[in-house]
Amino acid sequence: MENFNNMKKIREIYGATQDEIAKVAGVNRSTVSQWETGAIKASNTKLEKLSLFYGIGPESFYELPEIDETRRDMLIASAQKAKEVEAASEAKRNKADEFKQLLESVTFTEARGRFMFAMKLLLATADSAKLEDLKVAYQITQKMAKRLDAFIHIREEEEKAKKENNEETLFDILDSFSE
Repeated sequence: MENFNNMKKIREIYGATQDEIAKVAGVNRSTVSQWETGAIKASNTKLEKLSLFYGIGPESFYELPEIDETRRDMLIASAQKAKEVEAASEAKRNKADEFKQLLESVTFTEARGRFMFAMKLLLATADSAKLEDLKVAYQITQKMAKRLDAFIHIREEEEKAKKENNEETLFDILDSFSE
C-alpha cells in the first residue's frame, strides 16, 4: 500500500495552527511538524483524537491520496461549528432546558452518530487508561450490545406478529394514545 500524508493539508483547510493541533493530540509542536513532513507517523490513538477534532475519518490522514471535496467541506463545516460554539459559550445556559431540548430533538440516527463519536473518543483516550478501566468499558459495551439486541428481538417479534396475525405493535398502541 502506498503511503500518503495529508496532515498539513487537513490542518490548513481547517485553519488550525500546529500549536493548536499539538494541544489536541497531546504532543509538542515539533511532533506535529514531523507528522506533516513525514519524518514520523502519528499513532492510531493520535489519529483518533485528530479525527474527532477535525470531524473526518482517521483514514483521511495517511490512506487517501488527496482530500476530496466532501472531506474539504466537512473540515470547513467543522471549523465553522467550532467557532460558533466558542461564540455561544459566553451566553448563560440552563442545563435542564438544554437536556430536555436534546431529548426532544434528537433522532435515532443522530444518537447513533453521537454514540459512534463517543466510542471513537473512548478509543482515542484508551492508551492513557488503566487496564481495569478498559475492562470496565468493555463490559459496559457488551451489556449495551445485549440491551440493543433485546430491543431488536422484541421489535422483530412485534413486526412478525403484526404481519402474520395483524396484531398491533407497542408503537401502534402508543401512537393511538397520542392522537
